Amino acid sequence: MRVGYSVLKEINEKNFTPCASDYGLTQREFENFVLFLEHKGFLERVLRVDDSFSLNPARLTKKGIKLLEDNNQYIETYPQKRSELKVWIQVDKELYSNGAEEE
Repeated sequence: MRVGYSVLKEINEKNFTPCASDYGLTQREFENFVLFLEHKGFLERVLRVDDSFSLNPARLTKKGIKLLEDNNQYIETYPQKRSELKVWIQVDKELYSNGAEEE
């Protein structure tokens, strides 16, 4: 949930354009996640050209804004620095992990 919250928050506030490396994801994982957010109706105007995409023109839908409002408890712990996002999202990873080790 924290990754989704962060991606939507940064797109909405336009502090920076989120990318895969901000969250420790591969480019493909990040693109699939953005596509998921778009298909679920949280995000619109994701620019796609051939195999690449851009979040610069993207914006939140009403549903995306509502998700941010409904999860405003994250504001208290949200990192001030972009470089701290990976650590911040680890809480969800540890919380929802089944204890399996990555190969």
